[in-house]
Amino acid sequence: MNLSYYEMRCEMATVAKIMYDRKLTNAAGGNFAVRVDENRILLSPSMMSENKHCMLKPEDFLLIDYDQNILEGTGKLSRETLMHVLILKNFKEIGCVIHAHPFYCMPYVAFGKPIPNVTEATMGRGMVEVIPWQQAYSEELSVGVYKYWEEHRELAVKKPIAGIMQYHGVVCSGDTIYKAFSMLERIDVDAFCNLSRAAVMNTDMTCIPTLK
Repeated sequence: MNLSYYEMRCEMATVAKIMYDRKLTNAAGGNFAVRVDENRILLSPSMMSENKHCMLKPEDFLLIDYDQNILEGTGKLSRETLMHVLILKNFKEIGCVIHAHPFYCMPYVAFGKPIPNVTEATMGRGMVEVIPWQQAYSEELSVGVYKYWEEHRELAVKKPIAGIMQYHGVVCSGDTIYKAFSMLERIDVDAFCNLSRAAVMNTDMTCIPTLK
């Protein structure tokens, strides 16, 4: 099979598996897209988590244009395709967008709370704020996510950023697939640290052995 952008397809397959294995998304969903050329996007297929457990092959990814026409591939478009297209089309500095359901981020998602930056790994990238709720998979939600990116354009064109889709999941962006994935994992660590703060602050740390 003669597939275009084969190397990137392989990288995307690797990232998809790592996302699932590290609980950075779950069977309830997740999708991601990479701009591989002008007016050309590689997109993960619909139901990549629930049906395939993120075990994807290079040929599973769909090559589309900005009008969401499928140029290569036989799968079904993700219901959040428009969200990816809007960001990748209008932010030339952004090369990848990831939507996922990270384990430790989900309490913030469920209760509509921002994730504060508490580690050096996310300092300077802004708090992960909440995007106003819209019906899942709707055009209004995709437009709402895009509006969030526009409101954070000054930072988004320089560094990876992320936002919370209330009740749904998170969205991250980066100039490359590696930077977007890194942002996803970093905010999940921040979420874990924030969730653990109460337990840590209420513990007498002096009784815990230190490394010699």
